[in-house]
Amino acid sequence: MDRGYIYLNKKSFLHNLEVLKNLSRKELCLVVKANAYGHGLEWAVKNAKESGTKWFAVASVDEGIQVKKVYEESRVLLLAEPSKIQLENIKENDIDLTVYNESFIDTLIETGDEYSVHLKIDTGMHRLGCPPEKFYDLYKKIVDSDLNLLGICTHFPMADTDETETKKSIELFEKTISDIDSTNMLLHVDNSASTLYNLDNSFNMARVGIAAYGVQITAVENENELIPTMEIKTRISNLQVRKKGEAVSYGKAQRLSRDSIIATAPIGYGDGYPWNSFPDGKVIVNNQFCNLIGRVTMDQILFDVTDANVQIDDEVTVLGNSMDGKLNISVSDIAQWNETIEWEILTNMSKRLERVEVE
Repeated sequence: MDRGYIYLNKKSFLHNLEVLKNLSRKELCLVVKANAYGHGLEWAVKNAKESGTKWFAVASVDEGIQVKKVYEESRVLLLAEPSKIQLENIKENDIDLTVYNESFIDTLIETGDEYSVHLKIDTGMHRLGCPPEKFYDLYKKIVDSDLNLLGICTHFPMADTDETETKKSIELFEKTISDIDSTNMLLHVDNSASTLYNLDNSFNMARVGIAAYGVQITAVENENELIPTMEIKTRISNLQVRKKGEAVSYGKAQRLSRDSIIATAPIGYGDGYPWNSFPDGKVIVNNQFCNLIGRVTMDQILFDVTDANVQIDDEVTVLGNSMDGKLNISVSDIAQWNETIEWEILTNMSKRLERVEVE
């Protein structure tokens, strides 16, 4: 081990997909944007294919093309309207489009090509989607054209925090589509959080992202056990003895309260380990928590090993379980230290750390 590795657990990933399938009883559309939430797009698609997953959601045309290279027969859904200059790539790679603006829909119709589209309704997110009052007109425009209206969808703004607000979004969605025949369409509203409390069985596809990678975030209590698929390990690369009152790292942000042994590990914000992890952050070495001492730098972190029996090249757990399985550092822990969200922690993980599959 030089700098460190991101270990990806295939067994845990397949377990999570199976849990989500059994729970929702819907077709799963695996969200693999942002390098599959830091796990590696190729890795996620390859293993999801093994589980029987056929649908994948992406944020960019380039991501969609990557999916198709791994799994040519897959169905790929682009989650936002692209630039018009990408239409040839979309047609060539048979990528489904999420649509919601009349001008973009008109552009598609004018090409004369049979794009497959999913009409998105804004039910409270107020980011993308057509207003409910404009839905029927856009629906008619699409079905009266050569476009293939394959699905209707929305996205919840508060599924991870508020079940009541999510129910309101569902009610608005159902009311909005109540006057059309959606029998043969894909209706997809659920994200990871709402899939775990499964409010409505009338929809037939769920778009799952962070839950598939083992992070369980939802507004309701449930017994569905998801297993984190990512661990990050590095090594002790340096040891030094520092005196009480000295400080280490940029800004000398913390003075040592005692004579200390300080370890260095070759991982930093250049690898995606967030800068604000100090002063609350910790790592695990030889089945002990060791607190960060000094600010995270681009390529290194420093931590206090005064009370641990360590040596150069000992394994350092940045994310995951201790060797004896008794201690754990979760994505949620790191997010809490940094006053951010789990999604940001995972998607920031750099390609500089090699990803290694384990089972």
